[in-house]
Amino acid sequence: MPSRIQPDASPDRPHAAERRRSGPVAAYLAAPLWTLQAPIWLLAPKVQEATAPFAITKPLLFVLFWLSIAGAVAFSAASAAEAPRAIDGLGSRMAWWARLLATIAACLATVATISIVTALLPGFQGLAIGLMTSTLNGALLVLALSVCLSAFLGWRLDHAPRSTNILLTAVAVATIAMIAVIVAGGSDSVVSLFVAVAVAVLNGIVWCGWGRSSTTRRHRP
Repeated sequence: MPSRIQPDASPDRPHAAERRRSGPVAAYLAAPLWTLQAPIWLLAPKVQEATAPFAITKPLLFVLFWLSIAGAVAFSAASAAEAPRAIDGLGSRMAWWARLLATIAACLATVATISIVTALLPGFQGLAIGLMTSTLNGALLVLALSVCLSAFLGWRLDHAPRSTNILLTAVAVATIAMIAVIVAGGSDSVVSLFVAVAVAVLNGIVWCGWGRSSTTRRHRP
């Protein structure tokens, strides 16, 4: 019976090694961007009108604020694409879907980034804001599906250390919590605001932890 070919035994080993390095780096880049949402939500002035068509009132702050969110989602997606590798789960169909979903999330975040800049152009603001909102929400939802699949796969295969599976599960929970915060974003209560801040900080912590865990796994023999 022919032996199973391991993912890293392919001729493009240098490319696989490069991807292993990119996962932790992306997680480390996502972490501060998620944490940055906490002071933005607490202290930053409003950058858009509160009612439709949500016209931009402070263009520079609008771009900086939304680019920080789009960047957080994009870097998280880039790291999530390598999560199946970090848990030694490559080769399964579930891992393939997890990586595909993460790639789709990264693409949607890229479209959102373009929309953010386009929103500053006269005549395109309404369309660009609508596209930005839908693609960012879609990217976050698809990202959550990706990390949930990877977390489930980690526990199912049980190849990685228990701490790695726990941390990946925490990433999935934090991502879902961020979606819940966004869905409840219409609430102006102080409690909702501080819950949102706590979720932003939690995302920063777990993505930083995931980057560190992925780096540790990469250096193990």
